[in-house]
Amino acid sequence: MKRTVHLAVVALLSLCGASSAQDLFVRNGRVVDPASREVRPANVLILDGRIAGFPSEPPADRALEVVDVEGRWIIPGLNDLHTHSYGNMGPGNAFESVGTPVVAKRYLYCGVTGFLDLFAAEETIHSQRERQREGGVVGADIFTSLSCLTATEGHCTEYGVKTRTMDSPEEARAVVSDLANKRPDVFKIVYAPTGRMPSIDKATLAAAVSTATEHGVKTVIHVNTWQDVADAVEVGASAVTHVPIDGPVPEALAQEMASKGMAHIPTLAVQTDFSHFVLDPEVLASPMARQMTSEALLAGYRSDSAVRRAEDHATQSAEHEALVLASVKTLADAGVVILTGTDAGNWGTLQGFSIHRELEKMVAAGLSPWEALA
Repeated sequence: MKRTVHLAVVALLSLCGASSAQDLFVRNGRVVDPASREVRPANVLILDGRIAGFPSEPPADRALEVVDVEGRWIIPGLNDLHTHSYGNMGPGNAFESVGTPVVAKRYLYCGVTGFLDLFAAEETIHSQRERQREGGVVGADIFTSLSCLTATEGHCTEYGVKTRTMDSPEEARAVVSDLANKRPDVFKIVYAPTGRMPSIDKATLAAAVSTATEHGVKTVIHVNTWQDVADAVEVGASAVTHVPIDGPVPEALAQEMASKGMAHIPTLAVQTDFSHFVLDPEVLASPMARQMTSEALLAGYRSDSAVRRAEDHATQSAEHEALVLASVKTLADAGVVILTGTDAGNWGTLQGFSIHRELEKMVAAGLSPWEALA
């Protein structure tokens, strides 16, 4: 819990303009602790950039800055474990390519202290991550898969951004081993044999996962169906991302995922929030949403074409959302570790803001607010 609380305070202090302080006394906070499921009034002492305790007064023998947060909440640092950190995209060709360093600041403003970019321009994101770790990029911590490992002409190749392809177990082992030299934080692998685009087969998936494991790096598998998930469990993948909509999750599969320790990154925001962005005016009226993007991009969600699209698919969207939320509840009840990830960068998402929508949707699925924060 020490690391979690540390991240929480750094997120809060960035809003106070004191994020660079290494010695700090935060007075009159309300600490939100999902581990104990309590909210308690507390002061927080930070020495050399780390939590040192919760004393009633700052130490008399050390000069440090004092910040009175006047009863504001100090929450755990949030994380977005599926994003594409170039910026935002919306209806009507709305496109806001601000770049990862700006997105890292936006995330921190929203209380998100770390994010996992699961496909970007490889050399660019690698350079930005390395510069941050040398102290050159201020903002939420950048983690990245660097590339997206997929079949020739498979998903990820359609965006005009160079990615890595593999079409056999031998190619998978070579591609993974080569990319491992750049120390990706995870490997992202696209596995969707029944999808509309070409996909690697199960043997290639198995080779990629086993090679990643040999290099000590976890794997996140993009899936389309529950059979894809079952195959990913069988070959020992670390996590899957997205909620299949070919039916509810089989309870036996949920139990197997839990027993094998496979995590799930549902990306509820990207899968369910477009209609809410368009048809519920309160969503994008949020001050946080308006801070996180441009008026031009927000206007795309108010356009006649976006409204027609959302209205035409309203019933289908509601049914889709109900199915997705029910599967997440089944997975959580089975003991599967659910991780927050938004797939931000796509329609129906905003970098930073959508992690809060993701938490709301987890609660709508039946998780308690404490479970969603955890």
